[in-house]
Amino acid sequence: MKKIIFYTFFLMLLLTLPSISYAQMFSVGDSNNRTLNSSSTYVRGGISLIDFQYKGDPAALDQTGSLSFSGTAAYLAYESNGLNLGLSLGNNFSNLENRSYFSLNLNFVNPFYFIGNQNFSAGIPLKIGSKVTSVRSDRVSQEFSQNKLSVGAGLITRINVPEKFRITTQFIPSIGFSTSSGGFIGGNVFSMAGKARVNFYNLIFGRNISLGYDYNFDTYNIDGEEYDYDYSGHTLTLGISL
Repeated sequence: MKKIIFYTFFLMLLLTLPSISYAQMFSVGDSNNRTLNSSSTYVRGGISLIDFQYKGDPAALDQTGSLSFSGTAAYLAYESNGLNLGLSLGNNFSNLENRSYFSLNLNFVNPFYFIGNQNFSAGIPLKIGSKVTSVRSDRVSQEFSQNKLSVGAGLITRINVPEKFRITTQFIPSIGFSTSSGGFIGGNVFSMAGKARVNFYNLIFGRNISLGYDYNFDTYNIDGEEYDYDYSGHTLTLGISL
């Protein structure tokens, strides 16, 4: 776990360097740009609709069955200039029926825009991220607990109406590897992540308000089929700028 976090931050730093230079280039003598950048940090809250399904050989499970479930979880996040830290929690209070779900996701996305102007732009986002996922049940002896590190690239678009709102959409497939909490069981993971944000400027008491939707899909191919699961989640959030 510590190694995954270290490598994630190291790769995030490498990806951040081009954007730092770009921001410094346009920060001198441009107070409007600094104001816009200062309002791009948000805290978010919402709910996730989760589907977690076993895809391995049923014979690999013990007699108590799989950890598969469908349900809802609470979601909290912090977003700032491509950096995203998200936390999902679910249990009996969110109707998971004797399941507990925990997910901690940290990723950084650095977009490279190749077309566009003040009102519209499109480009290729590069992503590096890590994710800790845990699913437990009192009725199942096995536990799903995996740490994922992945990289990916995709497509991002941005529509901007100055001083009113901005719409951003992105879709990024990624590949990576996963290890168990103990570090003895590992495998590979294929992921897809989509995101849409509608940010309204200075909507309430000088704060920006953001409507968000996220789609996430992970398919785990772990040594030993008892840990082969597919995860899909739809998350709706409301954010406010800091």
